[in-house]
Amino acid sequence: MRYLIGLGNYTAFDDSIGVRVIEHVVENNLEHGFRAIDLGANSLSLVAYLDPATTAILIVDTARMGMAPGACRCFLSDEVLTRKSLPGLSTHEADVLKIVELARDAGQHIPPLAFFGIEPAIIKDEIGVSETLALKIPKYARQAISALFRM
Repeated sequence: MRYLIGLGNYTAFDDSIGVRVIEHVVENNLEHGFRAIDLGANSLSLVAYLDPATTAILIVDTARMGMAPGACRCFLSDEVLTRKSLPGLSTHEADVLKIVELARDAGQHIPPLAFFGIEPAIIKDEIGVSETLALKIPKYARQAISALFRM
């Protein structure tokens, strides 16, 4: 099974873009040959999908890449470096790369994994999404699905 997984926090404005892309996929019945999963801010739940039956995972999330707001880019897991400095692991501040590393160290199956990063325009403590990103949600969904099937 292939998984398109959205991460994000609805209360941090553009940080919600990953889950909003997943909502678009589900609401428009675009799941064909894969499952769209909304993990919200609980990236620790990714472990449930690290299973021998999983053939590919593409994670959609905001990413500060130094690009123009709304720009997007697909990365393989070995092309991504974390900038987070976290003392531990919790459902609220988990680092996806750290989760994958811990799962690998524990002998968990790690399927092909990639990231679809979207440069945020505004991160703030408010529910919503910037117009810059909101207008591109259908495009992000198409591009993410295409990237998932190229893995």
